Amino acid sequence: MEQILIVDDDPGFRKLLDAILRGEGYSVTPASNVKEALEIAAKRRFHLVLSDLKLPDGDGIQVLRWFIANSPETPVIMITAFGTITGAVEAMKIGAVDYLGKPLNSPEELRLVVR
Repeated sequence: MEQILIVDDDPGFRKLLDAILRGEGYSVTPASNVKEALEIAAKRRFHLVLSDLKLPDGDGIQVLRWFIANSPETPVIMITAFGTITGAVEAMKIGAVDYLGKPLNSPEELRLVVR
């Protein structure tokens, strides 16, 4: 079963992503900030990471850079609100494979990007 790490400080949005992805048969691990995400990532291998760009203790770029340095085979998809699309594009230049807008347009949007 593929393991996905979700990093987002909004508990409702984390639960939404979790429900959609578990419904597709993925195993999901949630994290609410950079520190928690990196502590989890240091102990486990993930097939994919979904990380919000804006987090309370830093940003998703820190998560992205950690995975590039420590698990370069793990793709990272950034999640961003409308006002931070520029940041998501910058994250893609650094190494993110894609980005999703927040809120999602539909559950299918998430399914397609994750596949």
